[in-house]
Amino acid sequence: MDIYLDNAATTFPKPEVVIEAVADCLRNGAINAGRGAYPLALKAERLIEDTRNAVASLLNYNNEGRVLFSASATLALNQVLLGINWHYGDIIYTTPFEHNSVSRVLQHLQDTINVKLITLPINCKTLEYDLDAIKQMFNKMPPKALVMTHVSNVCSLITPVGIIAEMAKSYEAIVVIDGAQAGPLLPLEKAQELVDFYIFSGHKTFYGTFGIAGFVTNGKVPLTPIIFGGTGSHSELLSMPEDLPFRHEVGSSNIVAIAGLHAACGWLEETGIANIREHERALFKQTVEELNEYPDVKMYVSGNLENHLGSLSFIIEGYTAQEVGIILSQEFGISSRTGLHCAPLAHKFLGTLPHGTVRVGFGYFNTGEDVESFVEAVRTIID
Repeated sequence: MDIYLDNAATTFPKPEVVIEAVADCLRNGAINAGRGAYPLALKAERLIEDTRNAVASLLNYNNEGRVLFSASATLALNQVLLGINWHYGDIIYTTPFEHNSVSRVLQHLQDTINVKLITLPINCKTLEYDLDAIKQMFNKMPPKALVMTHVSNVCSLITPVGIIAEMAKSYEAIVVIDGAQAGPLLPLEKAQELVDFYIFSGHKTFYGTFGIAGFVTNGKVPLTPIIFGGTGSHSELLSMPEDLPFRHEVGSSNIVAIAGLHAACGWLEETGIANIREHERALFKQTVEELNEYPDVKMYVSGNLENHLGSLSFIIEGYTAQEVGIILSQEFGISSRTGLHCAPLAHKFLGTLPHGTVRVGFGYFNTGEDVESFVEAVRTIID
């Protein structure tokens, strides 16, 4: 049986309750919510609001209409980063581990508005952020905004977002967190106070389906809409409504994916966030400890494995990442992800250009036996 280790791309398989909820919605409730007063349409509206509340709770926010859905985390990041009222010379701090869904938008802002992008300092050997240096940088060049990933999609390194956000907030900076790889598995204390926009992805750590993502806002920073169209309300207006979520949610809601996300939130609560997180981390640690026995394997991990979640990047001496990925797939039935992982700046920082790394990502449905099979495959490649 094939072993799926690409959970950083999307968690798979999905919980059975998610599959059942999607199928049930398709059969009995795939209705255009917010566009009618008949029972099925009203039921769909209630499902959407219940899902907003569930997402907000898992991310430590109060809802109050401030969970906004979109089709993907990439789209949500564009809505946030392009919707903020930037000015010439604004200073934006970011990390060397950003996904292109962040870095390409920031590059666009630099090219068009001439914002100033500054990378937060991090030790390339220990992969630890230099908090003292960051404090000094903020004091010398106060941030307009702090835009950073919560967890790296390349190596699952956890950014100390709470600490850095608290520093930035002393300068009244806007804080935007890309939580696609973290989401409910790493809920932030004081999230509503410290983070103005938290982006989430339904099909990754929420264990839902494709087609549903979004952002949570504390409502303190206004956003200009970048997408326009029908909202199912305020139809007499030719401009976008001012109130949330209608100002940024355009077109028909993906009620089928929302049904899956709602079920996923229930599954997360029932299974236990800590149980899921620690299971993924335990598999990660087991893998690192066993691969440490092979000097031909170079792993990109910090000195403290607690600073990672569930994905490992590595290379094998004498092979490109792509060669290793092909062998793992064709000879051992193991699914991994190779290359630059849509995060070239991370690989530039790690020194893994141009080929990148092999990434294996563990999910809740992986087992210790999967780790053993993977490690044995690596040993065979080396031998």
